[in-house]
Amino acid sequence: MTLEEVGELFDKIVEFYPAFTGDLSKMESWHEALQDVPFPLAHSNLMKYATDPDNKYAPHPGALAKRPIVTDIERYHEGMKKAGELTLQTNELLHEGAVGPTEEQRRKVRELLEQQH
Repeated sequence: MTLEEVGELFDKIVEFYPAFTGDLSKMESWHEALQDVPFPLAHSNLMKYATDPDNKYAPHPGALAKRPIVTDIERYHEGMKKAGELTLQTNELLHEGAVGPTEEQRRKVRELLEQQH
């Protein structure tokens, strides 16, 4: 996250928590703490934090840096989704390279079917 993005977060925090103040020194400290956190994640965490009625005070950097917890079920579904996508890709490749039966093969199948009746 850039220092400018920290400034955007500060602007949003002030909108939700008017008592929150920040100067350049505070922004630089937050930037140091959040530099490895993607801005969309921090912004999403801020929105979740601000919509929780129990959060009456402005967040600290750690509240905005929280990574989403991935459950076993979510991991399973993600794995199943990737396996399905791989199957579809494989089937598409097989479909592209597929050739129909030859005339000789069709003739033999017709003969076999006629022998069964």
